[in-house]
Amino acid sequence: MNLEAYQNVLDDVRLDSDRAYLSLQLPIDGYDIDEQKIFSYFQKAQGSRYWFRSKDDRYNTVGIEYLESIKRDKYSSKALATQKSTLYDKIQKVPLEEGMKSSLNLFGGTRFDDKDTSDEWNDFTMVEFHLPKWQFDLVNKELFYSVPLADVDMSTILGTITGELENISAVEAKEFEAPQINMEKDIFPEEWKSLVDHAVSVLDDTEFRKVVLARQRLLTFKSTIDPLFLLKRLNDETGTYTIYYEKGKSLFVSKSPEKLFDVQGDTLRTNAIAGSSERTGDVEKDEIQKSFLLNDEKNRYEHELVRESIVSDLEPFTDWVEFGPEPNILENRYIYHLHTPIKAELSDDSGIFELLDAIHPTPAVGGMPKDRARQYIMEEEYGTRGLYAAPIGLIHEDNESEFVVAIRSMLLHANSATLFAGCGIVKGSSSEKEFEETRVKFTPMLNVLGVENR
Repeated sequence: MNLEAYQNVLDDVRLDSDRAYLSLQLPIDGYDIDEQKIFSYFQKAQGSRYWFRSKDDRYNTVGIEYLESIKRDKYSSKALATQKSTLYDKIQKVPLEEGMKSSLNLFGGTRFDDKDTSDEWNDFTMVEFHLPKWQFDLVNKELFYSVPLADVDMSTILGTITGELENISAVEAKEFEAPQINMEKDIFPEEWKSLVDHAVSVLDDTEFRKVVLARQRLLTFKSTIDPLFLLKRLNDETGTYTIYYEKGKSLFVSKSPEKLFDVQGDTLRTNAIAGSSERTGDVEKDEIQKSFLLNDEKNRYEHELVRESIVSDLEPFTDWVEFGPEPNILENRYIYHLHTPIKAELSDDSGIFELLDAIHPTPAVGGMPKDRARQYIMEEEYGTRGLYAAPIGLIHEDNESEFVVAIRSMLLHANSATLFAGCGIVKGSSSEKEFEETRVKFTPMLNVLGVENR
């Protein structure tokens, strides 16, 4: 890091009084920094931190201290686009080197639906995206440091940043213990099975073809769960998306296998992921499981519904959509899924919030037809989904973005964790089999908590 050269750059910068924030972009490859060290150092910022890591490592981003947010109590693509543009217009960006690769992101998402929320989701607005003071890009080893323009002293700001980076680098590994479980129970298990049976009775092959029903499991612990323990456990499983999202006194965590979509340039990529079977860890049994999944009529039908819906949702935004004729197997640590990659070329007037509104929820987490399924979920499902199965991710100043479907997830408060899992119900589904499927889907979050599934 050439501090003298960076100071020369800053000396030539004329602060724009029409802007509200200054954001400096600089490399951090000379520092020994990772997620654990960042979160350990910024403990006082708890409640205003996030970590987002892509399945393919396109992004590995940590944000500390939400500086400003765009938020709404009701979803409006037009209003959100205006708010986003207004916020970026308030930022004066100054790169301290040429050729840097990172973009200044906003992190956040929207709840699954606008069902009146229960108290546990009160910390999260219907839709919100956050600009952090510190944005660490751990893939490209770059930092955005954003501060109110009124607080800027150009003669000392570099020393402030480098001092903090040195302190983060010097953080030593901390010992932490797994939380001791106090109680574990499924929420309304028999009532949920009855709901599945009711759904099966109203589903058909034309007017109401599928609905996804979620259930919850509650765990309490003898003490508050250490965030550093969770971060360590989240690193244990690769090949999935990682979401760690603090807001106020709440923490939302997801290890999802499912991308909603990403946009790079004019190209949108998404996936149809639906149909699942357990991965046992036994090679011979797992080959049988994969063969079953590829040939099972119920799982194939469910998968085709999802693919068909996504392609239809994309039609207003593209001239062509590309996908393979047959699904393949997506392998995760505990579960196999049927998987079809989908690619589309976007038209020039496609807006990111319009795309988000059109594609979410896919039939993999909602049902089909989408509006009928969403209404059924809001009226009949126990509890409130909140951020479970909702789109969460990163957006840039332009359309570039990546959103995850936040399944395999949980909501934590103090010494409690509420886990969420769902499954697709179609005509002929069995409530006992679907209950078992959701039991398996609790496994990723139980593993993060250090708890064995039962």
